[in-house]
Amino acid sequence: MEINKMTMKNSIISLLALISMFSCAAPQTPNTNADEKTPETEECSKLYPFQGYYINLDENNAVLIDGISSADFKQCSKYAHRFKNPISDSVFLNGKSFVVKNNKKQGAYNVNILEGSKRINTIKLPVEDPLPEVHEYSIYLLPYENDVIMFMEDMYTTHYTVCKYNPEGKELMRKQIEHTFITHPEPKTDYHHRYLYYTALTNSQMIFTSHIAFAEKSKTVVLSMDDFTITEYEQTANGLILDENDEKLTGFVTKVDEHFTVLMIDNSKYEFEITNGDPACDFILNGNLLFIANYHPIATGSSLHCFDLKTGKMKWTADVKQINASHSEYFNKVTLSMFKNKIVMEGDEESGDYVQIFDAETGKRLAVFGDFLDVKE
Repeated sequence: MEINKMTMKNSIISLLALISMFSCAAPQTPNTNADEKTPETEECSKLYPFQGYYINLDENNAVLIDGISSADFKQCSKYAHRFKNPISDSVFLNGKSFVVKNNKKQGAYNVNILEGSKRINTIKLPVEDPLPEVHEYSIYLLPYENDVIMFMEDMYTTHYTVCKYNPEGKELMRKQIEHTFITHPEPKTDYHHRYLYYTALTNSQMIFTSHIAFAEKSKTVVLSMDDFTITEYEQTANGLILDENDEKLTGFVTKVDEHFTVLMIDNSKYEFEITNGDPACDFILNGNLLFIANYHPIATGSSLHCFDLKTGKMKWTADVKQINASHSEYFNKVTLSMFKNKIVMEGDEESGDYVQIFDAETGKRLAVFGDFLDVKE
């Protein structure tokens, strides 16, 4: 079997650019009857950790405190999941450790269950007959309620395999999700077309979507981690929209050129344009208002907008301070959260990090913290 190596190389590069694009979470319609302006509500903490100090979100200033705060905004707010990645090669659940044993040379692809340092069980993973010169599986674990979910892929196969195991290691569910289709341009030649990648978790779903630039097929697949049912959409998700509790997927956005289409789970549809719009977005839904951070995952820069779902118009575009980096290879990730009536925008770029605070009603920039080149605005 001949595999197109350039296709595989592009797939690997594309996955690195895509996998940290989103932060997310099952269906709920936006409250289009809610007031536009967000009322000030009591928050769990006003302290936002950043670069070794805290930002006081009430006062919009930097503060130093003795020791480590027992509760900070990134840990205790409803947006805490946006700053965490629960997927790993080992997880701890109900007093037991689940550890991936991934040994290509031995053809061993297992998960060991440990109590302390003692192995009490081994889960044999459902890999294909190992051909050492070809197969090399990537295996990931995440805890879900009282169970463990495992998903794995191999560049030389065509599907993700997702399994749920109970704390004793018994397999409860299994699902395969196609990520690659095959064509045969020549006899006895398989040409692999990778199009689907894991992108995000909600509180109860795994979400996979096609690559924003290289995919030959547009699709978004939502897997329920409760019963392993699948919902498919024939669009690429450039960003995911959660409900107002920041828990459940309520919609997503597809971008073509500078045109963005909002597709809600209830089939409602909205459209807007962003001049020089980039492929990645992070969102906050609050009442009628959709706050949009737009950026490119492999280029510097970002923008912030507020779109009114009730009027179908852009309410404001903020003045976002830019890092203004020059680059050849780059990483860029923007994460939004909300404190009372303020939007908090954190950027993690190859050339520096920043936090910027904006008034949610007007888009006025209230404060800036972080790393910027000395360029006159």
